[in-house]
Amino acid sequence: MFCRYCGIEAKVNHAGVLEEANCNFCGGSLVDEDTGHPKLCTIQGDRFEFHKMMPNVFIEHVEQPVGVLETYHTFDLYLLLKEVRSMRSTTYYGMRVLNNASEVDDDFKDLAQEHGKDYEYWTRRKFVIENILLERQGYFPERITVKVLEFMADQIKKSMKQKMKISQTKQAVK
Repeated sequence: MFCRYCGIEAKVNHAGVLEEANCNFCGGSLVDEDTGHPKLCTIQGDRFEFHKMMPNVFIEHVEQPVGVLETYHTFDLYLLLKEVRSMRSTTYYGMRVLNNASEVDDDFKDLAQEHGKDYEYWTRRKFVIENILLERQGYFPERITVKVLEFMADQIKKSMKQKMKISQTKQAVK
């Protein structure tokens, strides 16, 4: 068993129990704070999946509380933010049309107010995801395109494949 941050071997006693809750080298936590279970890499050099990517992200996930959304992979939050922004845009367009219609016919006023509440809902949900991203990475994307998502997915795959290994053999200079 190896530290998920630096890759150093974690000290385990004869009963298979961790001797330390934190890594002696980097200070990283070796146990899950919520469950107390070890959070280690099982194969030396492998990368630890800190946030597991979800197989499918649905717009309904946006209704999760902040604590749950914070456990989502950054890629999943990007997908969710893209969907929320789309819903917000659609709702805004509908609200504008109904506001214009309510100026001509008062029958549309209630419907326009309802769309206004929906617009506020989607705007606040957008704020939640943007602020989680802001807290996590210091920014949130202005636009999320398919190209951005493809690039991110590619970078995630490359990063997970890159082993944490230290070469201690002398390399010939070319």
